[in-house]
Amino acid sequence: MEILKILEENGKSLYLEDLDFFETELATGGIYDDGYQAKCRKIIKEIRTWLRGDTDTGTEKSETHEETKQAEKKLSGGLFVTLGELAPEGSNPVAASLSPVQMIYQDIKAMRGENGYKTLFKKYVSEKKEIDADFVDAHYSFFQPWELDAIISVRQMPEEFLEKYFGALDHDKIARYQRFSESFFMKHYAQMNAEIVLVHGKNDWRKKENRSKQLDVFLRLKGVKQ
Repeated sequence: MEILKILEENGKSLYLEDLDFFETELATGGIYDDGYQAKCRKIIKEIRTWLRGDTDTGTEKSETHEETKQAEKKLSGGLFVTLGELAPEGSNPVAASLSPVQMIYQDIKAMRGENGYKTLFKKYVSEKKEIDADFVDAHYSFFQPWELDAIISVRQMPEEFLEKYFGALDHDKIARYQRFSESFFMKHYAQMNAEIVLVHGKNDWRKKENRSKQLDVFLRLKGVKQ
């Protein structure tokens, strides 16, 4: 992600949450050298200072009107451009500069404050193909616990993902909404609800005629009659 380019070209159009995202990306991305990070952090600090001065309408400014204009002009020369210079009227210059990951972050953050958030979130995830197992794995800490469980209730995840995060996910939702192997079921039998898996689940082998002999024997030994 060209964080430095976004900061230099679109700084004046960014929000505090965008800066938070950039700082997180710099800290966890693992692809930015020290010099690049230092430049980005310096600009982020300047933008934060500018935003605080620009939005603090409840207290008296410490600078005079002329000093403020000069400070903004100085920043504009190095960091910002006007909206008219960025894009035609009516367009969204910030959205145009954001990466797909940033767009998803912004969409979900906005959803969290809306009425009907859970319904909106499930619909969004079911339609947003980018939110797959690789995406959730890479950005796991961004999602709230409920959101992770909602994701596995509307989107199929590979068994490797289910195994990796089994301890953190709702086992009943895995049992009801996910497809997994017989061996996965037998391994996690003690933590999963066999009735949900065999009566309400999505696996073909929930029907007796589709089960392997190994699973059939395993279930009989467990006293399961479904």
